[in-house]
Amino acid sequence: MTQTAINYGKVLCGLGVEKETVEETKRILSLTPELTEVFNCPVISVKVKHKVIEKIFPPEIRNFLKLVCDYRSADKLFDIFTAYEEASDEKNGILRASLYCVTEPTEGQLERMKGALAKKYGKKRAEIKLVRQPELLGGFVLCVKEREEDWSLAGRLERLQQKWIGR
Repeated sequence: MTQTAINYGKVLCGLGVEKETVEETKRILSLTPELTEVFNCPVISVKVKHKVIEKIFPPEIRNFLKLVCDYRSADKLFDIFTAYEEASDEKNGILRASLYCVTEPTEGQLERMKGALAKKYGKKRAEIKLVRQPELLGGFVLCVKEREEDWSLAGRLERLQQKWIGR
C-alpha cells in the first residue's frame, strides 16, 4: 500500500464517511472494474468523470471520489478503502487479528483471547478472523499487525528440527 493511499484513507475516515457507504462504493467498483480505468484515463474529461460519479455513487462519498479522479489516483481506490478501514479501526480502538488453527476455539476461549489481545495492545476491543489450516497439525498461529506468534505443532516441529541440525 502506498503512502498516497494511506493519506487518502485517513482523509476519508476524517470526513466521517460511514463504513456502509464505503462498502457500497467498493461493491459498485467491484461490479464494474472498468470504472477505475475510466476515472484514471487522461483522455476522458474531468466533467464527464464527475457526471458518472454523480449518477452512480452514494452522495456522502461523491466529492471525495471526484477529488481522487482529479488527481488520477482512482487506481488506488481499493488500497484507499483498506487504509480507511485501518484508520477507522484505530480511531474506534479496534484491533484486528487473524487466528490460523486446525480446530476452532470455543466461544469462551475466543472471548478470552480477544480480551487478552485488547488489553495487551491497549485497545477497546479485538476482532479475530478465524482461518482453518489443517497443515498446522495442532495448536495455532496468531497474527496481529506485523507480529506472528506460532504455537502450532508444525511450527514447533520445525523449530526442533532446526535445533537438531544446528541452524
